[in-house]
Amino acid sequence: MSGAIREGFDTAKTFLQEAWAELNRIQWPAQKEIQAATWVVLLLVGIIALFLFLVDTALSWLLRIFLGN
Repeated sequence: MSGAIREGFDTAKTFLQEAWAELNRIQWPAQKEIQAATWVVLLLVGIIALFLFLVDTALSWLLRIFLGN
């Protein structure tokens, strides 16, 4: 194996070792925290979807009135 290829493998190996060490230092959230965050996201998506639906409906109604259809 040439020196450049060997150096590339050593660099990749070092990177993967450091990435794995960093993943072990992360404080992962508890399942309860993940569930709470998921419900917040779902609620906000629902609220935004409802808002966009209402705006779309109102604008469609206004366009129908102005265009006479």
